[in-house]
Amino acid sequence: MKKIILTGGANGIGRALVESFVDKVELYVIDRDQEAGEALEKRLSSPHLHFFYGNLADKATLEAFVNFITEHTSQIDGLIHNAAINHGGLVSKATYEEFMEVLQVNVGTAYYLTQQLEPYFSDPCSIILMSSTRNRQSMEDNESYSSSKGALLSLTHAMANSLRTKARVNTISPGWIETSDFQTPRQAVELSGSDHSQHLVGRVGHPTDIVEMVAFLLDEKKSGFITGQEFLVDGGMSKQMIYHEEHGWNYSK
Repeated sequence: MKKIILTGGANGIGRALVESFVDKVELYVIDRDQEAGEALEKRLSSPHLHFFYGNLADKATLEAFVNFITEHTSQIDGLIHNAAINHGGLVSKATYEEFMEVLQVNVGTAYYLTQQLEPYFSDPCSIILMSSTRNRQSMEDNESYSSSKGALLSLTHAMANSLRTKARVNTISPGWIETSDFQTPRQAVELSGSDHSQHLVGRVGHPTDIVEMVAFLLDEKKSGFITGQEFLVDGGMSKQMIYHEEHGWNYSK
């Protein structure tokens, strides 16, 4: 059974990954939301699921997580960095400390866990970094999050070179993935027809769309010749040219 490391597995896309993979691989998960994580552990009740709780911006927490992993296994077949936070930016006057905390969690965690766990990587090993289409598109007050997601793209090709023959490193960049069914407590969200139809595929994304891409990148037989790459999973949203009063789009300040 493969041994997979996952950051941010208590809610959202991470929770969808846990629910999908829990009986197929041995999962070692870190998250700061202990209440949601313990509820998930109780519901799944699997001997293959190992949760660890703590602040990913804290180096000592990451080191304790590494020790937790290596006490259980000496083999790591995959590392999925999914955890992310957002402290806004210029409009909300995010502080320097808040901005740097986003970089620590969203980017630094991926680097440090890779560095610390490299001696345990199997041959082959797959590393997957979860970026976002915000790495190339922005809304106001999004500086901390967008910067971190853009940094993951550079980290991907840099680590792919440094880990050549040791691990494949790739990025998934989701667009609008509606995760309300995978939140604790569940967040009621009603999507409109326009929410769906604005996408080229005619619908908003679902966490299973990301789960399938992760499964593909973890599978050496299917993706063994792929490394250093980014995979956009956004229903084609980022490929549209949008101008006022064209194709039904209207700008309102």
